[in-house]
Amino acid sequence: MSELQLEESRVKEAKEAKAQILDMESLNNPAAMKLYRRLDGILILVLFTFLTLGIQIQFTLTAGDWDYWVDWKDRRWWPLVTPLTLLMPIGAFTYGIWQRVRLPIMATALTTLLCLVAWGSHYLNFYKFTYFPLTFVFPATYIGVGILLDCALVMTRSLVVSAFIGAGLFGALVYPLNWPLIAAYRTAVEFNGTLLSLADLMGYEYIRTTTPEYLRIIESSTLRTFGGSVVPLTAVFAGFVSIVVYAIFLWVGSYVNKLVTFAKRIM
Repeated sequence: MSELQLEESRVKEAKEAKAQILDMESLNNPAAMKLYRRLDGILILVLFTFLTLGIQIQFTLTAGDWDYWVDWKDRRWWPLVTPLTLLMPIGAFTYGIWQRVRLPIMATALTTLLCLVAWGSHYLNFYKFTYFPLTFVFPATYIGVGILLDCALVMTRSLVVSAFIGAGLFGALVYPLNWPLIAAYRTAVEFNGTLLSLADLMGYEYIRTTTPEYLRIIESSTLRTFGGSVVPLTAVFAGFVSIVVYAIFLWVGSYVNKLVTFAKRIM
């Protein structure tokens, strides 16, 4: 090593030592500590806001239509699409949090966050802005299956086992969890000689001008949104596919978690 390189190395070490001394001195400075706490609070708020917006946008683009309207919580697509959409960010974030700090909280945290944001969005956008009744546009809840997935991780302490048990139950129990909320809207009614569910009747009466007509289906005498024998099959299939989706995004989370190492090498 040349003398110039040695000199540069000494200068760099001196600067690092000086920076460490300044950091240690700032710990004894109340004004500096107060400033650091404010900066930490701002950073946490910004990250929390971006996380909230990201989850809401992702859920809206993939499963939002099925979650917006009571008559779209039907027997086939809603119990299948919704858990798959939720498990994507849950799986990606769970891997890093579990590997680094061993906190099984991501499923509960993300489903609770989504519930709060959805209620605010539906109240302001659908009820206050477009005057739809809240009984027609209330969001579903997924907090219970989120707690179940985290409990599976706590009890097994294994991402692989929790993917089979927790993710499978997550997908299969979305419809039963929300059944007490939507059961009343599955009541059979007769309208102009046609047998409909109450949810389908509300969808027929409250016209959504931006909704393509081929999506707002009214089936005569079939009680399309009433449930029936199709729901258990859909729930079982949703549980199986949820295992696959959760495992895939755990794998994606493992690669995202490795980006920190590459970032440190670059810096």
